[in-house]
Amino acid sequence: MSRSSRHLAVARRDLSEARRSRLFWGALGLLFLLVVPSFWSMVGSLHAVENAAPAAVRAVGRITGYLSTYLFILVAALAYAAVASERESGSVRLLLSLSATRRDVLVGKLLARGGLLTGVVGALLALLGGLILVGRGSVPTSGFVVVAGWVVVYALCWTAFAVGLSAAFDSQYRALAAIAGTYVFLAWNAPIWKAVLQPVLRAALPSAFQGYVPALNPTLSLGFVGQWLLAATSPATSEAGIGPVLVSVGSVVLVAVLGPLVGYRLFQGADLG
Repeated sequence: MSRSSRHLAVARRDLSEARRSRLFWGALGLLFLLVVPSFWSMVGSLHAVENAAPAAVRAVGRITGYLSTYLFILVAALAYAAVASERESGSVRLLLSLSATRRDVLVGKLLARGGLLTGVVGALLALLGGLILVGRGSVPTSGFVVVAGWVVVYALCWTAFAVGLSAAFDSQYRALAAIAGTYVFLAWNAPIWKAVLQPVLRAALPSAFQGYVPALNPTLSLGFVGQWLLAATSPATSEAGIGPVLVSVGSVVLVAVLGPLVGYRLFQGADLG
C-alpha cells in the first residue's frame, strides 16, 4: 500500500468516528445559537452612513468578529482527542499493525479533521452570507469570498495545531488542557496578552515597528487579516499595512506548523505499550 493510500485509509476511518462526536456537534450547535441570531440582528440594524462603506460590506466585515472566539471552541472540540483518544484506548496499536506508520496516523487525522471542519465552517459562512443577502439585498461577492476563505484557512491552521498537540499526549484531557492553555496564553482579550506579552513586545520593539505588535499574536489574525482583505476587494477601509498583514499570516502559519511538528516528535518517541 502506498503512503498516500495509507493516509487516506486512516482519514476515512477517522472521519467516520469524528462525525459521531457529540461534543463536536454540540459545539457546532452552540456556535450556531451564539452567532446566527445576533448576526442577523446586526445585519438588520445597519444603516447607510455618509463616507462609510455600504451596509452589506460592513456586515461582511463583522463576520470575523462574530466568529473569532467561538471558532476556536469548535476547533478544540473537533481536534483535541484526534490522536490522544486512540493512544488512551490503545486502539492506535491496531492502526500501526495494519501497515500504517505514526506519520500516516497523524497525516490521516489532519486530513479527516481538516476536511470535516472545512465542510461545517463553509456551510456556516454560506448561511451568514445568505443572511446578508436577505437583510441587505446584496452581498459584495469578492469581499465575502476572500473573507470567508480566510476564515477557513485560519480555522484549518488552528485545527492542524490542535491535532498535532493531540498526538503528543496519551490522555484526552491533557491534550485539551495543552490546546486550550496555549490559546488562553495568547488570546488577545486575556490578561496575559494585555498585561504581559503586549507591553513586553512594545518595549522590546523600536517605535517604527509598534504596528507589528498585534500582528505577532495569532489569535488576532482572523480579524486583522480579514479586514485588510475586505478593504483590498471592496469599498471598506483598513489601517493595516502589507508588512504587518504578512507577519500576521505568518504567525498563524507558524502555529499550524509547530503543532504537528511538536506532536509528531513526541508521538514518534512515545512508548505505546
